[in-house]
Amino acid sequence: MMRVRRRNDQKLLVLAALGGLALIAAPVVVFSQAVETVVPAGDPMGFRVPVISDDGEGLDEPVPTSQPLRDSPLPGASSLLDGSGRFVLVATGPGKTVLTNSQSAPSAGPEASGWVDLGGSAAGDPVLTTDAIGALATFIVGSNGHLLQNYQLEPSVDASPNWRDLGGAHLVGTPAVAQDAEGKLVVVARAADGSLWAIQQTAPAGETWTDWRGLPVSAAQDPALHRDSQGKLRIFASGPDGRLRTIAQARLGADEWNAPQDLGGSIAGPPAVVMDAEGMLRVFALSGDGSLQHNVETGAASDVWLGWQSLGGRLTGRPMATVGAKGGVAVFALNTSGNLQDVYQAGTERATWSKWNNRGGSIAKLVSAARDPQGRLVVYGVDKTGGMGRAYQMTPSGEQWTKWENNLGGVFLAN
Repeated sequence: MMRVRRRNDQKLLVLAALGGLALIAAPVVVFSQAVETVVPAGDPMGFRVPVISDDGEGLDEPVPTSQPLRDSPLPGASSLLDGSGRFVLVATGPGKTVLTNSQSAPSAGPEASGWVDLGGSAAGDPVLTTDAIGALATFIVGSNGHLLQNYQLEPSVDASPNWRDLGGAHLVGTPAVAQDAEGKLVVVARAADGSLWAIQQTAPAGETWTDWRGLPVSAAQDPALHRDSQGKLRIFASGPDGRLRTIAQARLGADEWNAPQDLGGSIAGPPAVVMDAEGMLRVFALSGDGSLQHNVETGAASDVWLGWQSLGGRLTGRPMATVGAKGGVAVFALNTSGNLQDVYQAGTERATWSKWNNRGGSIAKLVSAARDPQGRLVVYGVDKTGGMGRAYQMTPSGEQWTKWENNLGGVFLAN
């Protein structure tokens, strides 16, 4: 009971602070992917104060904003940094329960604390996220076709086995989740008939949710969700016709969505979306011949796209994209032999792409690609024996990677 009370007290203090700031200052939406940040000392929840100026170039001194910022506005994924700075991973076990593992200590090496069973009955992969006060939450589509939510009051070992049913009907696959500009969690999921649905918290870090809202687009694959550089959430979904479409929030924090924008293409799998160092969204997906297709905005939050470009490869599964320690985008995928492949932005101006690199392994399914507390890119995947493996950079933004290691134990679903 004391642990729950501490969380509620913390939530009230943070939300009260947000409300007080809102009374004295107009909201300023700034995202840490596009601005320099200052890390306050003794900040266990990972909040950051942005450095901004009238011309957007940054000031020597931080200025107050209408709300604290997370270290990154990245959407939910199978791995992320928790509020104490530990790298946390979730995956689905053979009994369709959700298993989680984390670093043994913040800013430590790759040593992990061991797998903890969170229970649940997952029909797809779990997605891990943090709410407006930094509390961890896991979402899955359950075997009953509903969206299920599990709040973890403490990382890993003290995680709650209790799942909350958020409803929905005939949902399938893996949901997409992100915080909106107000800090509310928004979840998008597809149904068995290809329809797309959204639900969101009624208040930041709140315990009540809106009704499900149907979206004016169909999805043949799992959707992707990302905030743009102005704070609007954007949904990306490939339709049964193979064309990719995106839908933007009607306004910041709204439970309303604009009409879909058709980005065209010939897409045969789910998309991956990332924001680059210039604040532009980049989307990646595989075509029918297994090549990686890439599209990018012409400018930050421009709503205008350059068109599809092939980055080559003969790949399978879902690609994963992330940003390295120096701001370059890297994309990971499996080739038809189950080897980990990557391609990344090259050169000081990041204007070209590298050749494809083979990182080895005998992998049945990619689980996650992310940046760890040291700034190294880390990729997790289920190998063909069902165990969890990984490969990671030796140094942040370095060229050298470890060999694929199958030493995390556990048994996991590979489809």
